[in-house]
Amino acid sequence: MAEATDAKRPGARKLIAIVEDDPGLNSMFRDMLECVGDWNLRFFNDGQEAKDCLPELGAHLILLDVGLPNLDGASLYKILKGHSKTKDTPIIMITGSHDWELHRMGLQSGLLLRKPFYMHELMSFISALLPDTREASQ
Repeated sequence: MAEATDAKRPGARKLIAIVEDDPGLNSMFRDMLECVGDWNLRFFNDGQEAKDCLPELGAHLILLDVGLPNLDGASLYKILKGHSKTKDTPIIMITGSHDWELHRMGLQSGLLLRKPFYMHELMSFISALLPDTREASQ
């Protein structure tokens, strides 16, 4: 569990947790995020694994797909927002769902990326929520 403690240490690289079951998207996230920022990345392929690990991980930001195996993203979102260790962690929801489906799942609009999306949309969200740590230290 040293990883969770280290993630919140001042000056440490920010940690982004990515909860997505599509290997192609995960590869795209890794390639793009490693090119443009100095972040640690942690990937989860299903909702249950993420639910079990995220509270202790200490992530600064969570990218969360709605359609996940074992525990859907909408349920995981509610669990994370209700947990004392993750309630203040920004979550960007990623979905191909329509507004009525999101409403039915009980999700507020908040930070939402609709598939398909452009990487610059994702980077705009991340830049607003996690300013580049290299710029902050200069």
